[in-house]
Amino acid sequence: MKNKSVILGIVIIIIVCIITVGCGFYNLLKPKDFQEHFGALGYTISDSETPKYEADTYLVATKEDVPFKIEYYEFKDESEAKKIYNEYYDHIADYITSDSNNKETTNAILSKTVAISEKEYIVISRVKNTLIFIASDKDYQSEIDNILENIKY
Repeated sequence: MKNKSVILGIVIIIIVCIITVGCGFYNLLKPKDFQEHFGALGYTISDSETPKYEADTYLVATKEDVPFKIEYYEFKDESEAKKIYNEYYDHIADYITSDSNNKETTNAILSKTVAISEKEYIVISRVKNTLIFIASDKDYQSEIDNILENIKY
């Protein structure tokens, strides 16, 4: 009986650590995965557009029937990704025409900001050394949420 309590305690500690750090609840999307996933959804993937910020890899997914693009950045390391995440965060007002309600979630592995205004819906999501940025109309909020949920960003 005592052994079961010790084992149960260890399992609970491991689960709490996993939830706290976020391990297992994210997906590090590599450029090839990004291209394959969004290509399969009917998006056109471009690697020839000029990025707002310098990155090792910059891809843009667009689709004719949606007014937003999904910008994907891959950086050499996590600190560079955090720096660009903060740049986007600091300049989020450039994409919003009215007051917004911003919600930020951070842990050791990911950072995510969702900004919702009267008209706009903006997401900045960083997982390790990658970042996804989407600026759209509020009308596409559920579609964007589904996209990000499917790729665990």
